[in-house]
Formats: sequence, C-alpha cells, structure tokens
Amino acid sequence: MLIIGISGIGSWLVSELAKQIEQEQLQFDEVIDIADNDIVELKQLKYQNFKENEIGRNKAEALAERCKAFGVDVFKPIPKRIEKENQLKGYDFFILCVDNEQTRKLVIEYCHKHNKEFIDLRANGRRIFAMSKLTLEENLKFIDNNDTREYSCQDKDDLEKGWIQLGNKIVATLGIQMLLNYQRNISNRTISLIV
Repeated sequence: MLIIGISGIGSWLVSELAKQIEQEQLQFDEVIDIADNDIVELKQLKYQNFKENEIGRNKAEALAERCKAFGVDVFKPIPKRIEKENQLKGYDFFILCVDNEQTRKLVIEYCHKHNKEFIDLRANGRRIFAMSKLTLEENLKFIDNNDTREYSCQDKDDLEKGWIQLGNKIVATLGIQMLLNYQRNISNRTISLIV
C-alpha cells in the first residue's frame, strides 16, 4: 500500500492507521509506504499531526519514526513527490491525501488502467470528501483538470481569522473506516459534506 500526502489529512490518517494495526483491527503482510516531499513547518502544528521537535524534518520520515518509537514499525517513508506512473508500480492499494489535482488524476487513471484500488480523501476547512474506486468516468468527474494549484486542508479565509477547522481529522477517520470496510469486504460509499 502507498499513502500519498502526509500533511493535513495524511498525518492524522497514518497515526490512526498505526492504532488500528496495533489493536489488530487492520492487518498488512508488508510495509506501508508513505510519501511526501514536504517538511514540517511551525505554522502547520495547529492543524497537522506533527510535534515541535519535528519542525524542519520531512513529514513522511518524521511520522514513520514516531510510529516506530511507539511500537508500530510498518511505515517506510518516501521523502519524494509522486509525479510519475513508474513511482506507482508494485502497489495494489493507494490512499490519496494529496494537495493537488495532477497527482490525484495520475493515481486514479493508473488504478483504473492496472485494476488497482484506492481511497481518495479531501478536506478544505469544514468541507470533506471521501471516495473509493467507482468507474473511471465517475472518479474523474471529481477532478478539475484546469486546477494547477496546491491547496490546504484548511480554508484560507478561516486561517486568516485564526480559525482551525477539523474537516481534515474527520476525513482521515473516514478513510480509516473505508480501509476497514475494504479489508472486511464491505462496500464503501462516496461521502461529500460540509460539517
């Protein structure tokens, strides 16, 4: 499995995933790769699952090390941005916690082309979205091909007011439930709402 994006959503998802593995609710026969090329910044500590002593470190490396220190040694960090199809080879399952449409589209098209599974998690402030594999057409209708921006799990206007919303934590928890459902052969539904 490859988790792409270890920031606002991914940092909470990986921590909860570690708990579920420790409690033997989720089972994995192999290492779980977690990929992100970004570093931990002070301003992100308010809404991402990182600690002060991790500032300046790569997010994937910091979180993998922290989970290992707590006894869950299944995460292998990839401190790189996923940008090419060859970076996806060898994985059967993907969890998208990405901050850009290009990577999202790359992974979704790859999964449909190679019959792989994925969960796509998104948050912007109080707005959350979670989707598993549908048809290619259905999955791609939720991607804006013209959007080349990178965005945050927090709404810019809310951050300017000093407000931190919890949509990123909520959708990370939904992602874990969707992963539990997948391992238990229970169908997932697309979730889109404003809390």
